[in-house]
Amino acid sequence: MNERIWGIIGGVALLLALLSPLVLGNSKKVERLFEEAETLYERSNYESAIEKYKEAVKESNKLGSKTEHIDKDFTTFVNLKIVQCYYHLAEKTQDLNYYQDALVHIENVSSKAYVAEHREELTHLWADILYKTGEFDSAESKFNQLIKDFPKSQWIPKSHYIIGEINYQQESREEALSAFQRVVDEFPHSEFTAEAKRRINELLSSNDTEQPDTEQPDPVPVSQDVVMYKEATNLKQQGKVHDAYQRYTDLITRFPEGEHVTDAYIGKAQIHLEAENYVKARENYEEAIHSTDDEERRVKIYEAYHRTYLTPDPISPTPSPEPNDELFTKGMLLRMEKRFSEAAETFEELTNNSLSTEDISSGLYWSGRCYHDASRFKKSVDAYEKLIADYDDSSYTIKAYYYLALAYRDWAKVLRDQSKYELVINTVDEANTKYVNNSDSSVDGWLSRMQDLEEEARKKPTPPLPDSTEEKEHTDKNGEDPSPRIKPKNKNGQSTREANKHPEPTKREKRDKDKYYRRGLTFFDESQYSEAIEAFKNAINIDSEFKEAHFYLGVIYIKQKRHAEAIKAFEKAIRIDSEFKEAYYNLSLVHLERNDRAKAREAAKNALRIDPYYEPARLLIEFVTD
Repeated sequence: MNERIWGIIGGVALLLALLSPLVLGNSKKVERLFEEAETLYERSNYESAIEKYKEAVKESNKLGSKTEHIDKDFTTFVNLKIVQCYYHLAEKTQDLNYYQDALVHIENVSSKAYVAEHREELTHLWADILYKTGEFDSAESKFNQLIKDFPKSQWIPKSHYIIGEINYQQESREEALSAFQRVVDEFPHSEFTAEAKRRINELLSSNDTEQPDTEQPDPVPVSQDVVMYKEATNLKQQGKVHDAYQRYTDLITRFPEGEHVTDAYIGKAQIHLEAENYVKARENYEEAIHSTDDEERRVKIYEAYHRTYLTPDPISPTPSPEPNDELFTKGMLLRMEKRFSEAAETFEELTNNSLSTEDISSGLYWSGRCYHDASRFKKSVDAYEKLIADYDDSSYTIKAYYYLALAYRDWAKVLRDQSKYELVINTVDEANTKYVNNSDSSVDGWLSRMQDLEEEARKKPTPPLPDSTEEKEHTDKNGEDPSPRIKPKNKNGQSTREANKHPEPTKREKRDKDKYYRRGLTFFDESQYSEAIEAFKNAINIDSEFKEAHFYLGVIYIKQKRHAEAIKAFEKAIRIDSEFKEAYYNLSLVHLERNDRAKAREAAKNALRIDPYYEPARLLIEFVTD
């Protein structure tokens, strides 16, 4: 061949090399994009998930991409995922435009879908969206199609129920009765059965219509407050605490004289107890007491009410006060359910109310935490930066610095953006400058933890695949734990200092001991008990006579129901200091939890002997004496 032909061949080869990324697919890239989208979806970050799903589809359409191992009909499957994202966004924001976006994707892929499960889910979502956007006739048609094409679908009870609701709203009495009765007869244990029975009762008892000629089975009469209470209880058992709380609240509002109103107040109180919001728990127990005339029940509720005052009593400064506001309660309950984006938006709403400076700081802090949990790092950073800029004297500011640095660290890992590590370093430097003259041990603890983030940032580690969750720095997959390590022990389980019987820790040991202890207090404040235990044990390994560290181990063990270990920890603290009133009081709590009232009373009396005005101990003695 002459040089001209070789030149043409070379040019074609170069062109193909340049175009290959545009026309040739990469199966591993498709899989990576899909997995990233799935992670975002699981964290309720639906908008980002949609973008990743779309990238995955685009890459899968290129020549050579293999997707069968992910799903037989990958294109339909991913579009179904996108539809689900739009559906959730519509549910969360009440923006009907998201429903319309979902319908566009459904219509584009439904006719080509050949996997039965995909067609079933697409039909269900299509029908449900039509119903929620007011297209009742079209919705009824789609639900009927679902019943016909997929008679064993999990959505059949719902389909019959909604067909009944559509006819009920359109005053088509016979059709509504027929649909509701099918739910009752064919699906007696479905979540729609109780509401179907209620609708039947309404239709049969209506004075505006005549009874049907055909004999109808007698439905079981069920009062609505009973239905609502059962629904709330089921939701709570499923871990849907916010939804359960809202259902209890609705029951109380709609049926203040109902048979389950007392149970609803108790249910709300118990949810607050799980969140350690003792003030709100007391309020609901009080309402429960006033809502019943049953004296025996009142006594039991009062005992539960009194116990809300009998809680572990720490010795460090009390944590930042939280707003006594329904929005704050809602945000915390959503966070407990891991509905992080919704929780963050609720906390943001809290900041827009006319609240105190500290309450607004709390709203910003928790919105930042929840956005971080949802991997929405930009929103998280914005919340922390606003808190630091506008409320620099707040008790939340030092925490905001730490979590701002953590957000930048995790953001760098997810985006594989090394430049974000510089922002970690800058944030830590700014915090150190601000608190250079600090004398607060809690602040020192946060600064110590920030130092770990700064050291990690300066190393600029190779970011792993996205797996960013709160407090990952305590479980480094590379085997490096940025928290200080426990000192080596000898074969007898003693620290080196104990084995050598050092009378006092060295200056360096004292410095490290204080560092561990301050860290432990910050973890304790954040209810991160595993990390707190490790930090306090580190301090004890340096100084076995460190009474405060033993004390906090005991408090954590109370919260974890590890009663035997709690008793040992408090008894050790008391042996070190026989005038340690808080240790005596918390020891009395453990004995009370074990139903040993005699020992509980004895320990509480010792606390009162030390301090006759110590209110927690006095209350406990009153309780065990009753």
